[in-house]
Amino acid sequence: MGAALFVVLERELEGVDSSMDGKALSRAIEALDQVAREQGVRPLSEFFSIDPDEAAAFLEDEGADPDEMELPELRQFSAEEGLTTVRALMLQPAGQAEGVLEDLLECQRLLSQAAEAGIGWHFEVDY
Repeated sequence: MGAALFVVLERELEGVDSSMDGKALSRAIEALDQVAREQGVRPLSEFFSIDPDEAAAFLEDEGADPDEMELPELRQFSAEEGLTTVRALMLQPAGQAEGVLEDLLECQRLLSQAAEAGIGWHFEVDY
């Protein structure tokens, strides 16, 4: 099955389907991050965050005690900054690989709508 990256908007937007596949993006993240650095934009992996309550539930499911750890705060990022990265990657060969371009287009769609609404976002990983 594999991991998938997906965009989480700061809040739901009426009429916006926020689902995306994200598997190709997950498989190509290291190459995409390298290209982002070369292009002088923020790498996609730097947009990761998770709600501390969700992180605690995940850790409990894995047999760890979240009370023994300091979980980071949820971070939201600027949709405009995410769009800058996504658009830069779409122009590069690594961003045009099979499946990756489709995932980047979905990111662009969601981040454009977030920018219009003036809300933040972050990436999460689904396993």
